[in-house]
Amino acid sequence: MMDSMTGYGAGERPLGGASLSVEARSVNHRYLEVSCRGPRWSLALENEVREAVKKRFSRGRFDIYIRSGEEGNHASPIDAEAAKSLLATLKSLKSELGIAGEVDLSILTGFRDLIKSAEPEPDKDDLRAVLMESLGDALGALGLMREKEGDALAEDIRGHLAAVEKGCGEIRERLPEARRLLTERMRERIQEIAQGVEVDEGRLEQEMIYAAERGDISEELSRLDSHVVQFREMLETDGPIGRKLDFLTQEMNREANTISSKSIDLTLTQSAVEVKSAIEKIREQVQNVE
Repeated sequence: MMDSMTGYGAGERPLGGASLSVEARSVNHRYLEVSCRGPRWSLALENEVREAVKKRFSRGRFDIYIRSGEEGNHASPIDAEAAKSLLATLKSLKSELGIAGEVDLSILTGFRDLIKSAEPEPDKDDLRAVLMESLGDALGALGLMREKEGDALAEDIRGHLAAVEKGCGEIRERLPEARRLLTERMRERIQEIAQGVEVDEGRLEQEMIYAAERGDISEELSRLDSHVVQFREMLETDGPIGRKLDFLTQEMNREANTISSKSIDLTLTQSAVEVKSAIEKIREQVQNVE
């Protein structure tokens, strides 16, 4: 159900005597960003390439690489006839003008017109059609990888959600004993300070109730349980859910921080730390969810 933002796909189609290939890579990004790199003729089609990506995906940074070249053609990229003609012209000028020095290869390679264009020049409509077909193949393969990665992310997140639930259960189980120990410590401390002076039991009871209320985390635990349920439900829904999960993770972390700050017992604190650790692992994984 859930897709990752990490993926790779490639597509290749024949184009006359040449081949055209497209590679697509995507990584996590807050929004949708598409970068295209390819031969000069592909510049005019970049907007169509971007639109094709936007129709299939909603988040991620996409790098699209377009390559073309003749199949099995290993001919020299240098125009030999043009090079010979240029060499003869340069030698003639050298002689007529009395210029010192030799006309060597380093001079010839400075003339870019001697380099043959390796880019195919078929009909523009054919180029567009083949490019979009290759792009479709690449994006299809990339989408499948994002789905597969998403399944792995969801499974990992479910494991961390279980750890959050386990930690909350341990806190609930420990809470009554922690309150009892807190009350005993307060009573012992007050009696130690009083040093035989009669203590107002009513006032003492009020102070202990107040301290217990300050350490009450039942509401935070209930909200955290609710967030975990919502999280699991979202994992089963279709479509982009990364932003929603990120927001929900922030809410879970807020509740966990409050539980930790209200802790009245070392064991409770340790369980709260484990809950926060599990939530942090969830947050890291959610950053890569579309």
